[in-house]
Amino acid sequence: MKKEWNASVINEDKTSLEIKIFPPADAIIGLHTLNLQISNFPQARNYSVGEFIILFNAWCPDDAVYLQDQEERNEYVMNENGFIFVGNADYISKCSWNFGQFEEDIVDICLKLLDESLQSRTNKLEDYSMRNDPVYISRVLSAMINCNDDKGVLFGKWDGNYGDGISPTKWNGSCAILRQWYLSGCQPVKYGQCWVFSAVLCTALRCLGIPARVVTNFDSAHDTDGNLSIDEYYDITGKMISGSNRDSVWNFHVWNEAWMERRDLPPGYNGWQALDSTPQEASNGIFCCGPAPVKAIKEGDIHMKYDCPFIFAEVNADVIKWVVKNSMAAPERVYQDSKKIGKLISTKQVGTNERMDITSNYKYAEGSEKERLVFSKALEMRNKPHTSHNDATANPSLSKIGIQLRLKMKESPVLGQDVQLIALLKNLTSSHQQITININVQAIENNGVHLNVVCQKSYSVELKPQTEHSVLCVIPYSLYRADITESNLLKVSTVGELTDTKEKLLAERKITLDSPKMQVQIPGNALLFAPSKVTVRLANPLTENLANCRLIMEGNGLVHGIIEKELGNLKPGHEFKISVDLIPYKRGKRVLQVLFTSDKIKYIREHLDIAVSSLDKM
Repeated sequence: MKKEWNASVINEDKTSLEIKIFPPADAIIGLHTLNLQISNFPQARNYSVGEFIILFNAWCPDDAVYLQDQEERNEYVMNENGFIFVGNADYISKCSWNFGQFEEDIVDICLKLLDESLQSRTNKLEDYSMRNDPVYISRVLSAMINCNDDKGVLFGKWDGNYGDGISPTKWNGSCAILRQWYLSGCQPVKYGQCWVFSAVLCTALRCLGIPARVVTNFDSAHDTDGNLSIDEYYDITGKMISGSNRDSVWNFHVWNEAWMERRDLPPGYNGWQALDSTPQEASNGIFCCGPAPVKAIKEGDIHMKYDCPFIFAEVNADVIKWVVKNSMAAPERVYQDSKKIGKLISTKQVGTNERMDITSNYKYAEGSEKERLVFSKALEMRNKPHTSHNDATANPSLSKIGIQLRLKMKESPVLGQDVQLIALLKNLTSSHQQITININVQAIENNGVHLNVVCQKSYSVELKPQTEHSVLCVIPYSLYRADITESNLLKVSTVGELTDTKEKLLAERKITLDSPKMQVQIPGNALLFAPSKVTVRLANPLTENLANCRLIMEGNGLVHGIIEKELGNLKPGHEFKISVDLIPYKRGKRVLQVLFTSDKIKYIREHLDIAVSSLDKM
């Protein structure tokens, strides 16, 4: 039964009246006008008292977004800062982000997002009547954070050409993006990629009172044809054949989860719902995704609303790799893996800055009987041809020919230094084997798009029975410096071919090049409304000049807007030391985001936790 509005007088005297208003738990969120009617006169009089905003309330047990745990409410509604996990499954790093959902103008901007949606512009009354439903609101917001169908916030781009906008790697927080969109008359902001889309959506959800968090899926499948398999084709040198398939595996992909009841679904699907505002595939004709119950994804109930098949594939699809020796030869299947996709699904831990692994929320243990049953159930629902075989092995680098091929790093790779990679070959047979291995190195983007070939190398190796042989492959900085993108990513693909039988095997490894380190320091704690000096130090580790060096600082409660400093050039081996005065305007624990950019080192991120206290607390 729909609940009614209530009000009560809590204080009155001869000249004033203090009233407390009780909106129902299912009230329409947004801007409301308060009118007062006085009827103890010959005729009633109406007065406009003012305006107020209603939000979803995670503290109210009757609200659809009610979250019982206080620490979780503090994290998923109140926390204005967070971390987004990036990198790759072998090297996870994190970047600090300023969500800023309680900055003064952000709630107005988030309500503007609803007003500018296709739903609102198509049928305002129907849209307004649905604004008490977090399922509806979150789906609208997932569409409005991208600009593919509407007057949305962000323009997505992955090709490395960001000259007419701002590179996705150069954002520190959501507020600058939302303000630019709002002040430009709702023109899309250039540019965003998955972690930027997700962070801005997190800001909007938390701002409107919906508990939300940012989630990263490593080795995330983009299954365009819905058959739960990702097919990749390589030539004999190890180079991926472009245009052979629209499917791809993203190095990492970032989406959101929002906490809510699913009153539109059968019991059992309340709780965390996956949402994705990165424009990948259309949902009912609009580029949005979710909310999809995480429970439904884990159980393979992909018929549940919304977009469960797509998200299920992102964390569960099989990978099949083929080698094509020449244009006349049929593709040869050399690799299949049912465990590669959906690794180390991560979010920020409640109350700390550490990573929390939530993979088990999305799927049962890889290779377990239950996991395979769920996969078969989902595949049957999709009713699409699947290219994998039932003999998928838990160790896909070990082929039936008895030769094992794998790749490992000799040392942690750092941007500006030569990369040293080791190819390990193990002969498990009782006979000598002669094998040729072709190593191909390509620059790639986070979304799996393969770019220029950095280098190709070939080695002929004789393997004695029951022995292991290693081949050192050095990728010089001089070769990859021109091709590496802002993703700092290289992909090494190695095709091995036995001399006698011509049988083939394949191994690959993605390499994230670590950026040099930057030091950010503050002497002691900071005082409210008093200058505090922050010092930033950075050395140039390269053997060449860094040009167009720039420093960007942002931090809720520490900086109004952003601080930008043009630093010019930095010679090899030289150091910048920059001091900046901050005047904190909010007390408590604050986070300063610091970003360095240049022509050759595209970005270096660092953050600094700052405790701000007032004089009366000293």
